[in-house]
Amino acid sequence: MGGSLVALSGNEWSAFVNPAALRTVGERTVSLFYVPQPFELKELSHGAVSYVEPTSLGSFALSASRFGFELYKETRIALSYSDEFAGVVKGGVNVNYYSLSIQNYGSASTIGIDVGVLVDISSEVRWGFAAFSLNAPTIGAAKEKLPQVFSTGVTYNPIQEAIIAASIVKDIRYPTELHIGVEYSLMEMVALRAGTTSDPNTLNAGVGIHYSFVQFDYAFSSHSELGMTHQFSLSLKL
Repeated sequence: MGGSLVALSGNEWSAFVNPAALRTVGERTVSLFYVPQPFELKELSHGAVSYVEPTSLGSFALSASRFGFELYKETRIALSYSDEFAGVVKGGVNVNYYSLSIQNYGSASTIGIDVGVLVDISSEVRWGFAAFSLNAPTIGAAKEKLPQVFSTGVTYNPIQEAIIAASIVKDIRYPTELHIGVEYSLMEMVALRAGTTSDPNTLNAGVGIHYSFVQFDYAFSSHSELGMTHQFSLSLKL
């Protein structure tokens, strides 16, 4: 969906896009995500795992991700919490542990804080906002700043089977990006998705297949200059 996920509800990967939306995940869920060769380069491969536990006291999540290869590795481990207020407002927070390892240069770590809000404007429209690395963490002896990213957007359900999503993403180091995506459920088991982003320009498409307690998702992204990326995820609704 072009990464336009900040206002999407029911997304088991909400800890990575808007921790507030974890409260909309109604079932205990374990998910795996893998990108084997971004832009057809295996050195850029990355993967992630997420566990979401909804409770009467709010929703909790534990997630981790890893990027890189033997010479350069980035690792993130996050503990997340989300709850609902006044029936229409959901808030969430991530506490992240970041680790960076570079062969022959050593390793370093730091802590980052993310926050998010999700608001039900109506039964068809939701608005979301998320801020990542809000505490402006630095890492290593050089005190290199981690990316600070702000995202806001809306989703609209014109009919039960369709979702239209749009978001604006701003990494303070780079130009503002526009993300637009759609999802249409052909039937209860199959969902088709498409989207686009600006700066960089990408075209994206994918499919989700849901059977019993298992969901499989596949997506590909075509970058205007760097080529193709294939992505896979598997979720178990427990």
